[in-house]
Amino acid sequence: MSEIVGLIPAAGKGVRAYPYTRVLPKSLLEVDGTPLLQRNVELMRDELGIRRIVIVVGHLGDRIREFIGDGSKFGVEVSYVENDRLELELPYSIHVGCQQIEGPCCVVLADECYVDSNHREFIANAPADALITCALIEAEYPKAVRNNYAVQLEDGRIHGLQEKPQVIQSLLMGTGTYLVQPEAQRRLAETFADGGTGPGDWTTWIDRMARSGEYIGAFQLDGRYVNINGRNELNHANHLLRERRFSERTTSVVYVSDQHEDSAGTAVLPFAERPEVAEVVVVARRSSRSLEDVAQHDKVRLLIHPDASAPVGTMLRAGLDEARGDILITTLSDDTFAPRDISKLLVFLRDADLVVGTRTTRQMIEQGSNMRGAVRTAHIILAKVLEVSWWGLDSRFTDICCVYRGLWRNTYLLIRDQLESPGVEIFPEMVIEVLRARRRVVEIPVNYYNRDLIYPHVRSRYQNLATFARIFSLIVRKRVEELRLALSSEPGKPA
Repeated sequence: MSEIVGLIPAAGKGVRAYPYTRVLPKSLLEVDGTPLLQRNVELMRDELGIRRIVIVVGHLGDRIREFIGDGSKFGVEVSYVENDRLELELPYSIHVGCQQIEGPCCVVLADECYVDSNHREFIANAPADALITCALIEAEYPKAVRNNYAVQLEDGRIHGLQEKPQVIQSLLMGTGTYLVQPEAQRRLAETFADGGTGPGDWTTWIDRMARSGEYIGAFQLDGRYVNINGRNELNHANHLLRERRFSERTTSVVYVSDQHEDSAGTAVLPFAERPEVAEVVVVARRSSRSLEDVAQHDKVRLLIHPDASAPVGTMLRAGLDEARGDILITTLSDDTFAPRDISKLLVFLRDADLVVGTRTTRQMIEQGSNMRGAVRTAHIILAKVLEVSWWGLDSRFTDICCVYRGLWRNTYLLIRDQLESPGVEIFPEMVIEVLRARRRVVEIPVNYYNRDLIYPHVRSRYQNLATFARIFSLIVRKRVEELRLALSSEPGKPA
C-alpha cells in the first residue's frame, strides 16, 4: 500500500455544541486540557504512523490554522484546504480534502475522542480491496449508537449502514475513522461534478454503495470512543480521560494566610496529613513561629510574599504559580473548612474543570456560622446574577465566593492572565473566567465551621457592602465585555 495521508475534516459550525462553539471551533474544545484536534493529529502521528495531514477548515478556520500551524510543533506536515460550501456538509469537506491527496487517505473526524484505542492496527488490517473501511467500536450504552451509526455486518463486510438508528439491535457502532481508497475518492468527486451537490450525507452515501454490492470493509477498535456533539459528550470524554489515570495525579493545597500568621500552623497541619495531598503551599505576608514550625513538615512549603501589604488575590496567584500539583485546592486561614472535604472535591474534579464549594446549603452549615440572614442572601444574589449572565453555559450556583475549591492546573494556566482582581474578588472572577473559557464548573456543598468560642458568628472583614458592590460590578463588566466581543466578531448574531 502506498503512503497513507491523513485527512481531518474540521470545517463545521458545531451548531449542536453552541454556545461553546460560538467563538471557538468544536475541534478546539479541550478534553483533559488538550484540544480534540491536537489529540487526533497525535493519534495519526503515533498510532497510524502518518506524517502528512490535510485539515479541511471553514467555520473559524483561522483559529485552527493559528493553533496547528504547519504541524512542525506536533512532528507532522500539515496543509489546509478551505470548505467554502459548508451547506454541503461532511461529504464536501472530504471531497475537497481528497483533491489534495494522491493515493489512499485515512479520515479521522475532528470532533471525536478516542481513549486507549488500537488504531495502530487499523491500516494494516484494513481489507486491501475494500472501497472504504469503517472503524467500528463496541458502545458503552445503546444511546451512544443512536448518536452515531449502526452497521449490518457479516463475515467482516458491511452490508448496510444506518445513521442515528431509532431501533438499537447491537452495541456495535461506527466511528469517524475511515480508510478511503482512490476509487472511492473518484466516485465521491463524480457526485460534485458539473455543479452537483453531492450525496448530502456521508453515512447514507456509504450505505448506498454497500447495499449495491460494493465492498465496504470493517475493523473493530478496542478502547473507548466519544463523538463530541455537545456539552454532555464533552463532559463524558473529560471523565474518561481523567478517570483513567486519576490516581497518578498530584494534588497541591494553596493555603493563603490572611492575618492569621500566629495561629495558622495548627490549621495547616490537618491539610498536610491528608493522604490525597502531595504538598501544601502556605502563602503569608510575614513569617511566624507557628508557620515556621509547620513548615518543618515534609509536605509543607512556606512562601513569604515580598509585598507585606499584598491583598488576598495577589497572594493567591503567587501560591497557585508556586504549586506543583496537577490539581490545585485553594483555601484561606480562618479555619472554617474541613480538610476531609478535599476527597469530595477530588471526586467531582473527575468531571469538572473547577469545583466550587458552597456554604449556603443549610444542611451543611454548623449552627452559629456566618452564612445566615443577610450574608447568605447576599452570596446567593451574587451567584444568581452570575448564573443568569452565563445561563447558556449551564452555570447553576448559590455561592461563587467560597474560597474552598479545586481546579486543574491546566485550567488555571488557561485563565491566569485574565485574573485581574487583587482582592477577594478573584474567587468569583475565577468562576467567570472558567465559564468564559468554555470549561465546566460544578458547585458542591462543603462543611463550614465556626471555631471561635467568643463570637457567635464567623467574622470576616470582607463581609460588607463595598465588597458586594465590587463583585457585582465585576460580573456586569465581564459580561458586557463578552457581549461586545461577540457582537463585534459576529454581527447580527445573538450572544
